[in-house]
Amino acid sequence: MISGCAIYNSEYYIPVENQAGDAQPLSKNDVIRVAITHNYLDIPPPQQPGWMNWGYFIAAKRETEKRLQNLNYDVIDVGDNSKNDGHPTVIALVDSSPIEGSATTETHTWDAPVFTDDMGRTTLSEKQGVTITHKAYYYKVKLVRPEGKDNPLFTCLSSRDNMGGCIAPANPSGYKTIYYSYATISTDNVNYITNVDHLVTAVFYNYPNMMGKKWVYFTNTGYTPLYATDPNAPKPTDKK
Repeated sequence: MISGCAIYNSEYYIPVENQAGDAQPLSKNDVIRVAITHNYLDIPPPQQPGWMNWGYFIAAKRETEKRLQNLNYDVIDVGDNSKNDGHPTVIALVDSSPIEGSATTETHTWDAPVFTDDMGRTTLSEKQGVTITHKAYYYKVKLVRPEGKDNPLFTCLSSRDNMGGCIAPANPSGYKTIYYSYATISTDNVNYITNVDHLVTAVFYNYPNMMGKKWVYFTNTGYTPLYATDPNAPKPTDKK
């Protein structure tokens, strides 16, 4: 598997790869706009295979905006119905989707008692089980400084669904990279908001002080997620 996980999503190892670019680091004076990458426009029409991937893109925008705001950065044009009329100095290009062909199925079985004797000992049992399907999902983000006031990255494209978020032009250029990260998670959870939230939190864990390939260990304690880099976690090179 790409990341370790338990049944019912109680814990994960989320591999992340963070890279610092050659641009001036992000500062509190920067103004950031989060833009969805152009491949959002390649999502099939409603009811066609793969059309539900739109949710991962939208969640990537929302969760990235929230995370950057929580880190006390100035984020503009937030939400799904923003006018995209702000004046950013930094663009955060985000992308997230299921990884095709990554699904794996595991069946867990146990012997369930059907009848017991007067002493409470099982006299008849039957085999029961549950089948769990795990699938991998990715999230990537690139923080860039566009060069030139007329740079196309400052212009937002719209989509056929009028979701209102900023969509970046195809094959953007003319920028310097501040930060790039890619993370994956393998889970039986099909809730795209939860999955993307885990990925975004792992990517920006301890930002900007955690560069390179890391594993972020995630657990659920009640409803409060706890993240910590685990020094005993397997290295990405140890996993296939």
